[in-house]
Amino acid sequence: MVLEIERIKNKIREKNYWKNFCMFVFGMIFSSISVSVFFNPNNIVTTGSTGLAILLNKFINIDLSLIIFALSAILLVLDFGVFGIEHGSRNILGTILYPIFIKASSILTNYVYFNNTSLFLLILVGGVFSGIGFGLVKKSGYSLGGFYTLYDLFNKRFRISIGKANLICNMTIIIASLFIFGLDKCIYAFIGLYVSSYVGDRIMIGISRNKAFYIVTSKPNLIKDYIVNNLNRTVTVVNAKGGYSDRKKKMLLCVMPTNEYNIVKEIIMEIDNKAFFLITDSYYVSK
Repeated sequence: MVLEIERIKNKIREKNYWKNFCMFVFGMIFSSISVSVFFNPNNIVTTGSTGLAILLNKFINIDLSLIIFALSAILLVLDFGVFGIEHGSRNILGTILYPIFIKASSILTNYVYFNNTSLFLLILVGGVFSGIGFGLVKKSGYSLGGFYTLYDLFNKRFRISIGKANLICNMTIIIASLFIFGLDKCIYAFIGLYVSSYVGDRIMIGISRNKAFYIVTSKPNLIKDYIVNNLNRTVTVVNAKGGYSDRKKKMLLCVMPTNEYNIVKEIIMEIDNKAFFLITDSYYVSK
């Protein structure tokens, strides 16, 4: 079974190799533009080793791309030392290429000017670019290296989840920017982080165009007939059992377009006002 799963994973990896690599490259392009054009020129920190490099660049008169490379290289050595060759090798490509993309995208500042543009608007656009880049890189299966090593280290040594480790490290960088760039730039950094996170999530999991309904009701036939005959949607009837009452029940599972969400919810409540139902976003429906 394990060998079969590995064979399937390798087949998928080979099948999507160029697609994933192109996503990785475009992700680095968007990420580097967000840093070189929108964040760094306005003294707004971003996340990870890039954000730390922007802070250090205030005191060290060295090209930003070189600082990013130095930080990422140090963390890459730490990665190899703590997690081994297989884990560290995943970050080699990002560690080498990302600073090159940062340096290349910085050339755009010689041709693109935002002298009379609102800083708030620039951070919004930068956050969108950053989110697109982050989402594409994560979706590609590659890594930009850098602070991802720290996140894994926090997880391994202190049993802190990757999400919490990410939050701790990036919040530390943004709060540090308060003392270096001032309160207003710190607030803009938070705005950029929020926009980047939101857009990144949308890139990775997509935009929900459907809602999934899980309905436990004493009138399953009425609700099923309404969905099938009036909405022309299919319904799956699942045999369920109450965890507390231990009674057998019927659960209806169906997927609806988001624009029909409210009317279906109201109809269910009208048919059975004691029905228990759960409605969640559905990002992919296999037909």
